[in-house]
Amino acid sequence: MVSSSPQSSAATAHSFNKILNQPRSSKSKRSGDVDEGTKKLRRMILVEGIPSAADPTLRPRIWKILLRVDDISAGTFLEYVARGPCEVREKIRNDTFRTLATDKGFKERVREDMLVRLLDAFVWRSHDRQETQQLGFTYVQGMNVLAAPFLYTMPSELEAFFCFAKFIEECCPLYVQPTLEGVHRGLKLLDRCLKIVDPELFAYLRMKNLSAEIYAFPCLSSSYEHHSVVDNHYFIAVLTLCACTPPLDQVLQLWDFLLAFGVHLNVLCVIAQLLLMRDEVMTSSSPMRLLRTFPPLEAVPVIGIAVTLVRDLPPDLYDELVRHPYEINHT
Repeated sequence: MVSSSPQSSAATAHSFNKILNQPRSSKSKRSGDVDEGTKKLRRMILVEGIPSAADPTLRPRIWKILLRVDDISAGTFLEYVARGPCEVREKIRNDTFRTLATDKGFKERVREDMLVRLLDAFVWRSHDRQETQQLGFTYVQGMNVLAAPFLYTMPSELEAFFCFAKFIEECCPLYVQPTLEGVHRGLKLLDRCLKIVDPELFAYLRMKNLSAEIYAFPCLSSSYEHHSVVDNHYFIAVLTLCACTPPLDQVLQLWDFLLAFGVHLNVLCVIAQLLLMRDEVMTSSSPMRLLRTFPPLEAVPVIGIAVTLVRDLPPDLYDELVRHPYEINHT
């Protein structure tokens, strides 16, 4: 990704719009194949980035395409909303009030009742679909943070709801099981990947008795979440795809990349953040203190490093990484 002048941002926005305005293949919609337009969008996201300042409509339109959200039924959403509080409403309310609590822009755009309504509706949807889904879903802590970017980005609660539901059910279903199985897999993979891409740093952290389960997530103690979302677990940034690491505009840029190429890459994005702190960590007598206060997220260098790390991984390990958020029988 390159930084852009207003003129080049406008030109990039025009290029995105040109792709978005092309008719999508009905065959690819039915078969699940990736059409040429989506491939072009992915390339442009990686090379140029989405110029949201030049055209605020781009990100929501692109996210819906990347998530294959075609069927948006207002009637269905309103029917869920009309049912009122779901069975875990109290648990939801224990988390929603502190979602991205220090981000003024988020708080101005997304009210707490919007988060509660979306999460209630998702639990009702999951209740209705439990006979047909291989995995069941309810509310787990951290879902409030995963819902936040959709409510912030989408022009309506309706679109945010269907994008969030598709994202949870298809992109990272194992991340939000009651056992958080996918998150624990992600942390184990983080250690294995770090050992390959930077054995010296891995050995130093191990010498300090630090594994990913312990250090991987500073946002428990950051200003974004004053309370630990899952007490005594340091995996919240894996669970939330770094959504709790400010600033929000950088989170959205990172999510453009993750939605385009796969949420599994978040593990490598976390390693990238660690590598950006490498010199300080390696010279610190107390690296844990540093690792609990990751610096503000910078999406462009993090994405750039993550992309290069893919090439360093053995094919079988990368395949395991790809499958860990969703494959049930994966070991």
